[in-house]
This record gives sequence, structure tokens and C-alpha cells, in this order.
Amino acid sequence: MTYEQAMTYINGFSRSGAPVTDLIRFIILMKELGDPQDNFKSVHIAGTNGKGSVCEYISRALRASGKRVGRFTSPYITCIEERIQINGKNISRPAFALLCERVKAAAEKSGFTGYSQFEILCAIGFLYFSTEQVDYAVVETGIGGLLDCTNILDPVLSVITSIGMDHTDILGDTIEKIAAHKAGIIKPSVPCVTSPDQPPEALKVIEDKCREFSVKLVVPEKERLKLLHMDMCDVFFTYKGQNFHSIMSGKHQLNNLMCAIEACEQLGLKYGDIFTGIEKASLPARMERVQSGRTVYFLDGAHNPPAATACAEMLSSMSGRPVYAVIGMLSRKNWRGTLDKLLPCLSGAVFTDDFSPDAVPRDTLIQYAGEKIKDVSGADSLSDALAIAAKRTDCTLIVTGSLYLAAKARELLLNESLDT
Repeated sequence: MTYEQAMTYINGFSRSGAPVTDLIRFIILMKELGDPQDNFKSVHIAGTNGKGSVCEYISRALRASGKRVGRFTSPYITCIEERIQINGKNISRPAFALLCERVKAAAEKSGFTGYSQFEILCAIGFLYFSTEQVDYAVVETGIGGLLDCTNILDPVLSVITSIGMDHTDILGDTIEKIAAHKAGIIKPSVPCVTSPDQPPEALKVIEDKCREFSVKLVVPEKERLKLLHMDMCDVFFTYKGQNFHSIMSGKHQLNNLMCAIEACEQLGLKYGDIFTGIEKASLPARMERVQSGRTVYFLDGAHNPPAATACAEMLSSMSGRPVYAVIGMLSRKNWRGTLDKLLPCLSGAVFTDDFSPDAVPRDTLIQYAGEKIKDVSGADSLSDALAIAAKRTDCTLIVTGSLYLAAKARELLLNESLDT
């Protein structure tokens, strides 16, 4: 099987697959592959926002301690191989194709149909980590936790980041229902670390599940955090009397950082390795500074109301200038709620919809936003939208509303100058 054939095979599955009521089809698939997920230690991460950041912090700290670390995440920014990494390096295309061929054979032998793209990719990832003999794999759930295929893991640590309203059509329309799915990753005798900013309703669900399974629950102590300095590109702080520095800035990142530090301590990592891991951590399209010619853009894939709130708070408190945005959004997301959080901090915005077939039509976004701010316009393409934004030399420029939008903007900005 070639890489192109592997991608054709994967794209033959839908995003969600057949409806899931249990994990049996994925359990059987993994048994056909020899249960590779049992051959490495794992850290399992669920949550609505912050999973990617916490995953990056923990992975980097484990690498700093000398461990060989696999990482399975979603979505990707540049290429699908980003979702499966070892020590920060993407799985190679030949390895991806070879393991996909093995997964295809196992899927056909399993007798099940209706697998999702995520399940096939997860199987490739677990097989890769086993084949390459990683010490740890840091694994993000896809959606939820309880019925997510990654939940076949028997981890050494569970982590639940901030929970908010997202994927309500699948997980439920209340924080409690969503939290019940996220808390589904909690396993007997496996410590659990959760974010210090959980809504009370979510925290109660997590506490009850930990109590049921006699699990140690670690909640970071916010009162022991002291912020020393924060701007758009750096944050210096102390936690429990120890100094830290991160280039992933923002108030929301402080909660992710505390969560990651506590997780690393549960894994037995030393302060020096945690410090190094946090300082080296970075993620594309998460308040990422990208310069094209003389113009600086910040890319942030805020795609739901909680993420948009964090983005807006950071822009309002730290930019010191009017903020102009390039915005595109997916129709399957709560785009109205997300826009409601973003618009109050903006002086203007240009909307585009050519980045995805599932994008909200730009005219729809213009009409909605035009009722709240005056300076709104549309662009035929993302490239045109970025060029329009580049003319706002007196503004902080942000590209936001979707990770898919941010990913395509990143590709454009890193490969050409849009200055006019």
C-alpha cells in the first residue's frame, strides 16, 4: 500500500463512523492487531479546551526526562501525519502506509464495518507506538471520553482539562452530561488530574466518579500561582514556589500549565525536566505569532465559545491596540456563540468561507456580525482576507474562528508575503 492508497482508504470512512454505543468494534480491531496499546505506558487526556496544550507540555517534559514519547492528537494543522508523532517527529509516510495496510487487513478480518476515520488513525497510532517501543504515549480523546475509542487504554494517569459546551449534539446539552462523557476516562486506581477552572457542575461529576472508583483526584491550587509577567508571546510565573516560563501565553494557559505541572509531578518527573518541557512547548495556530513580510498576524483556532472567550480576553488585556480579525467558521460548530464572545473585542473583521466545504457562508457571518460591530466586510478568498487585514497597520491582526482556517492561513503566510 502506498501513502496515496492509505489516504484513499482512510478517506473512505466518515468522520464519525456508525453510531457508537460501546467500544466493542474497536476492541476487536485492536485484538486483531495484537493489542498494541498494552505495550506502552499512556497518559490519557480528555476535555473541551486545552487538551492540545496540556498534551504538548506533558510530552515535552517526558522527553526532557529522557523518555521516548509518542503523541496522538487531533486535528492536524499541516498534514495528517502530525497526529501521530514520536519525540516531536511525525510518522513517516512509508511507515504510515505500511501500518495502514495492517490496520486495513485487521479491520476486514474483524467482521465490523462502519469504522470512523478517527478509529483507523488511532489504530495506526497505537500500532506505531508499539512497533517503535515508546516509553509513554500521551493520547488525546477525539470527542468525549466514555465512548471514545482511545478509552480502551489502561493509562498510568488520566487528565481532564477545562470542560465547556461543545459537541452538544453528541455529548448532551448540559455541562453535567458533557462532563459525564469526559469523566468516562477515569479508571480504578489510576490518578486523575483536572483543570483548576472546571465549572462547579463539571467538577462535581468528576469528583463523584473518582470517589466511586477510589481514585486520587488532583486539582491544582490556584492560590499558589503567582504571575510575574505576561505579554502576547511570553508568560513568566511561579507555581508552588518554583519558577516557570512559557511562550504559550494567555490567562487560559495558566490553568493548562498548572494542570500539566501537577500531571508531570504525578508521573514522578523532576522540576528541571518539567521546567524545560514547559519552556520548549509550542503549538501551531494557538495564539501563534506569524510574520509575513512586514505584517504580523496572530493565529488562534478558537472554534467554540470557551476558546473564543480565552482568545478575546488575551487580545483585550494585552494587545494595547485596536484588534482587526480575519474570521471563518464551521457550520457544525456553535458559530453564533463563538462570535458573540469574539466580537466585543474587535474594531472590525473580514469574513471568508473558502477554507472548507463546511464553512458558514461569509454573507451569513457578515449579517450576524454587522448587528454588533460596524466595520465588517467579506472576501472571496482567505488570501484576499489576509491582504485586506494587512492594510490595517494600526491594528493587532488575529486570524480565528476555526483551526482549519488558521491552518490554511498559516500555510499561506509562511509561503508568501501578502504585503501590498
